[in-house]
Amino acid sequence: MDYTDEIFLVFAYITLYFTVLFMLLHFRNRKEMFSAPKGNCCPPVSIIIPAYNEEDNIAATIRKVKAFDYPPGSLEIIVIDDGSKDRTQEFAKREGVRVITKENGGKAAALNYGTTLAGGNIVGVVDADSYPEPDALKAMIPYFEEPGVGAVTSSVQVKDAKNYLERLQEMEYLLIAWGRKLLDYVGSVYVTPGPLSLYRKDALEKIGGFDEKILTEDIEVAWRLHRAKYTVKMALGARVYTKAPKTWKKWWNQRLRWDIGGLQTIGKHKETLFRRGYGIFGLFIVPFFSVSIVLSMIGLGLFVYLFTTRAADYAAFSYYAWKAGINPLEYYSISFIPNVFTVLGILGFGLSWIYLIIGLRTMGKKITPQTIVDMFMYLVPYLFLFPILLVHSFWRIAAYRKQKW
Repeated sequence: MDYTDEIFLVFAYITLYFTVLFMLLHFRNRKEMFSAPKGNCCPPVSIIIPAYNEEDNIAATIRKVKAFDYPPGSLEIIVIDDGSKDRTQEFAKREGVRVITKENGGKAAALNYGTTLAGGNIVGVVDADSYPEPDALKAMIPYFEEPGVGAVTSSVQVKDAKNYLERLQEMEYLLIAWGRKLLDYVGSVYVTPGPLSLYRKDALEKIGGFDEKILTEDIEVAWRLHRAKYTVKMALGARVYTKAPKTWKKWWNQRLRWDIGGLQTIGKHKETLFRRGYGIFGLFIVPFFSVSIVLSMIGLGLFVYLFTTRAADYAAFSYYAWKAGINPLEYYSISFIPNVFTVLGILGFGLSWIYLIIGLRTMGKKITPQTIVDMFMYLVPYLFLFPILLVHSFWRIAAYRKQKW
């Protein structure tokens, strides 16, 4: 029995539901999205910069962190050189900060080691190829005045987007930051990205630090904070710029790691799915993250199925038409018959377009003719790659038991 129609309707309705939900959250909170709570300044903060073979970036990153608008006596900077084979350690030491070299063990291990050395009540993480704005730290710290806040993350944006791939990622990162702020309004920020995030040190210690076996330690640590009844906040006005992959190969490898780490995280926390005892974490965060993956796979499956069946039908028709001496092009035409499926398809595409415009304008992106072209490329070929990446991720997990950074 063919359930294609039913699957399509479920796919369409869930997609439309989340799109409308995010837009409603935006319009309800649009006037305060960039505002930050007022709080006392400035508690001791330890910024950990994990680095592996980052000689080209580490000095510039350290300078950006040193340029924080924050009292020098309350700011500690620790570079964890994770067994680099280049001159990372040398260049970091030239900047006059504390540099610790350890045997290579991966980013999570470097962060855990750095946390044990941190003297601040707040522990920050800055990737070695990321560059925070001077006011970012002060924009994030006040959130910790609220009881129960375990972590605060920032608005990650692409640095110096030049080629086409970087421009698409620039658009993607802006939309992700905006979407993450919308999730903040329902207590569901599910990731604390490495370019710039802050953690309450005692919260990190309570949950056991970063998981060194999972490739996306920034997702998994946020999930464990939620499980431990902490909240994770998003400071949209705190900007940090990070280097995005310049080639498709590097982009694919990066996203493959993200997907594998995300799947590992779901596997680790699967028992919380729809469990009321875990609060918003079990009832929304885990389902939302999981449904996003399922929808992506369903969308790919529907496309492949519909494309192959239509192509097979046309091939069969053409074959028998030519055998009968008939030109199939004269008898086979593309027709448009309005029905619930076409209406939902058009509605979904239209809402997606509106969603992009609202998100980009909120994040300060000007809508130019070039931006419109980029938006179309983002919606059609770029996003289509994500379910294909998921298929590759599932295969990698099945083929290799141990995943490496």
